[in-house]
Amino acid sequence: MNANRFRQVWNTKKNFFSTNKLRPAQSASQAEADVDILTRQDAQVSQISSGITVASVENYSPITRVSAVVKAGPRYENPQNTGIVHLLRHCAVLSTKNHTAFALTRNLEMMGAKLNVTSTRDNLIYNLKCSRDNIDDGLAILADVISNPTFKPWEVEEASHMLPTDLALHQSRPESVLFEALHKAAFRGGLANSLYSETFMIGKHNSEMLHNFVNSHFTPSKTAVVGLGISHEDLEKSVGGLLHLHGGSPGNDGASKFAPGEIRIEADLPLVYAAVVAEGASASNIKDVLSFGVLQCILGLGNHIELGTSKFSALGEAAAKTTTNPFYVSGLNVNYSDTGLFGAYIVGQPQDMKSLVKAVVTQMKEVSKSITDSAVETAKHKLKAKLLLEADTSDGAIAAMALDASVNGKVRDDKELERAIDELKAADIKAIAGKVMKAKPAMASLGRLHNTPHVDELL
Repeated sequence: MNANRFRQVWNTKKNFFSTNKLRPAQSASQAEADVDILTRQDAQVSQISSGITVASVENYSPITRVSAVVKAGPRYENPQNTGIVHLLRHCAVLSTKNHTAFALTRNLEMMGAKLNVTSTRDNLIYNLKCSRDNIDDGLAILADVISNPTFKPWEVEEASHMLPTDLALHQSRPESVLFEALHKAAFRGGLANSLYSETFMIGKHNSEMLHNFVNSHFTPSKTAVVGLGISHEDLEKSVGGLLHLHGGSPGNDGASKFAPGEIRIEADLPLVYAAVVAEGASASNIKDVLSFGVLQCILGLGNHIELGTSKFSALGEAAAKTTTNPFYVSGLNVNYSDTGLFGAYIVGQPQDMKSLVKAVVTQMKEVSKSITDSAVETAKHKLKAKLLLEADTSDGAIAAMALDASVNGKVRDDKELERAIDELKAADIKAIAGKVMKAKPAMASLGRLHNTPHVDELL
């Protein structure tokens, strides 16, 4: 920086911070009167005339997030279109009746908006993130993508080329492979369907199949739209005026039942990954969901510190007595709209797995027999902290809202969840634990399994 330029900058700073430029001091009451106080807004939920559930929380954020949740996850696939939801995730910005794929992408980028699609086994979720000033245009694009897809054959073919990449990434993550196998071992029906397309189905999905699936499952009664950082009136008006869905006749109701079995996948991996589960709670039964959450906290939630150890928990203590090698163990609690999974997730050295798995399962049974009031109170505090931390981010908050609105047709706030947790008694946790430990478990394992026990050896 030259001398003249430095003097210009310095003089500017002096003038800016000079005391004679400051305003006269104001009284506290006058200063408060000049400030608009933004009051905390509670969640609002309604069902508009079309039958779509709308939920929102106005948090005055400059970034608005909107998620459209459609009950059209992989559990609703049938043998003829298996894997079609995986392809739909890549069809978010394909041409619609009103926009080309290029126009959609250009308009989103000009707004600085982000649109992506994710899925659970229950739901297909369209996520829009956009500045508050551009949310009207963003919602128009979101509604167009959901309501008016054209699925042009050449665009569908191009989108299908992304599936092998997804599968390769999936196969490179042992945890992902294990949990897909676990669902096949634990369920019969829709929940056994994979989040990923089978290799033999890639390239076989066509425009007609996509249209049939969308027409069958993208219906008002199966759709919820949740917003964070937007007024409820504005969201209702946009959804009612822009999102046009029609009633369909689902060819598959997604029915599933827990039917415990075992899947073992031999793989040349340095570690063995295993999960042992019984039937858990459905997301619609909030008391059971929270009871299982408390039980999971009693057993242990795994590592809370990167590169830490999981031995400082009930399950970890038992596992640490069997080996001096590194291991990972955690309680497992997964909830779907009508059922769930509860158990333990274990990772260890191949030579340690027999003693490791048996020690963890035995410890689960012992802990469930000796649940104390103090242990329950401690676990309740842990569960509150876990849920509040998850909801502390905007992405976590809208994900929780989307699940609640889709399954229960309402949105519970933090205080309501805390009260529900406080109302739980040790007897409730003991009853849940006793039911789980008496049930026949399902099991999946991945790696060098020569020293990993079969599920019948754990009974």
